[in-house]
Amino acid sequence: MKISFRSSLLIILAAMTVLSSCGPNLAQITADLIADGRNDEAIARMNRALVLDPDEPEYKRLMGIALYNKKLYSECVILFQQVLAVDEEDDQAAYYLAASYEAMRDYNRAIQYYRLYNELTFFGEYKDVVEARIKLLYRQQLEAEAQRALQMEQQLDVTRIPNNTIAILYFENKGQKAELNPLQKGLAEMVITDLAKVKSLKVVERIRLHEMMQEMNLGESDLVDQRTAPRLGKLLGAYRLVKGSFFELTGDKINIDAFVARTRTGELDVTTNISGSMQDFFRMEKDLVFKIIADLKITLTDQEREAILEIPTENFFAFLQYSRGLDYEDRGLYTQAFQAYSQAATSDPSFSQAKSSASSAKKVEQIVGTTTETSSGEKSTSESSTSTTQSNSSNRSGSAKTAPPSVAPPPPPPPPSTNSSAGGSSNPGTGTGFGGGTDQAMERANQSSNQITNTTIPGTGSNTNPQTTVISPLKAPPEPPN
Repeated sequence: MKISFRSSLLIILAAMTVLSSCGPNLAQITADLIADGRNDEAIARMNRALVLDPDEPEYKRLMGIALYNKKLYSECVILFQQVLAVDEEDDQAAYYLAASYEAMRDYNRAIQYYRLYNELTFFGEYKDVVEARIKLLYRQQLEAEAQRALQMEQQLDVTRIPNNTIAILYFENKGQKAELNPLQKGLAEMVITDLAKVKSLKVVERIRLHEMMQEMNLGESDLVDQRTAPRLGKLLGAYRLVKGSFFELTGDKINIDAFVARTRTGELDVTTNISGSMQDFFRMEKDLVFKIIADLKITLTDQEREAILEIPTENFFAFLQYSRGLDYEDRGLYTQAFQAYSQAATSDPSFSQAKSSASSAKKVEQIVGTTTETSSGEKSTSESSTSTTQSNSSNRSGSAKTAPPSVAPPPPPPPPSTNSSAGGSSNPGTGTGFGGGTDQAMERANQSSNQITNTTIPGTGSNTNPQTTVISPLKAPPEPPN
């Protein structure tokens, strides 16, 4: 009896279905090969499988993981982008994309895809670990951008800096009470936070200012130098600079003064002076912000005004401890930062920013190791391996920085598996085909990143993404849950 070709094919497919139900399928076998470190065999299997079924996302995912393990990052990102194009909920693909871009030192995209991973995954505790890693990577990104800006300093054109950009420098403590020194950063942080609520202004972040100061080897005292400040404003891409100081008066009174100058000409736009009791410190800060806004002839909406009037805490001691935590964090002393933030939260249990900062500092500490401060003010760590993987800011008081090692940061471990044992969901869909590119995953990541940074060096039209500057390596985070 003759059997038609169609019938033969149906019989073969039926037999394959029966066999697959009795033993491991191709995806499971490949996953086992990857788990055993046999990445070359896994790649060979997936190459053959993708010839027969070029739109199968599970094959692409497994192929991408094997390539990732072999540190072939530029090849695996294409596959993971294609997986996300088919299944926008694939958190593993997002994580591997983030880890791959981090290994390639493209910190902007790494941060974006880590944020996308946190948006997609349900592993709550690991989301905090990833958020802490984002925090570290963002500092490294700003460090690289600061280096790039200094390299291109001669090409910067201050006339091309938007006139709505403003940078707030640290306030100078002109008084005799050294215990108030943390307010130099804390007060600047408050002003930055409030001015950032004005939609018509673009405010330079405080940590961007800090990283630029580190690259320029500037101490806080250098910010009052009439030659240094304009150059700093130019490098930060700020049309205006806010400089100020504070000092204690008799009793419990304090005086705060500030002025706003144009980076290019040094022309003063605003000068203001406010004094009051320590208990009125936060009201004084609001008065200062509203004075700056009024003198800049900015009309606030009711929503903006109400947002600025929000006070994070009315406890002066709590805010002082929070400000101390900012300084410790800038110096890479995350153990001490956690302690300071915790003291702030204990002093005022309603101080939500102190609580979240304490939690974040603790998670970062888990990545970089326990930090200690030496008698000279430098940073050390309880783990010898982390001393070479910290951010290269061992002394955050303005002294010269040591040259960063030229070692690539070790990639983070794979994410927890949220779907099948093969490493993810299997939704064939209508993929773009093996070897092709897609912008859909990148668009999704961009949407989740909330415009975390602008990587264009002001005055040049040049974009620094991806980063090519060699900076300090970053230790991998703890293993994720299985």
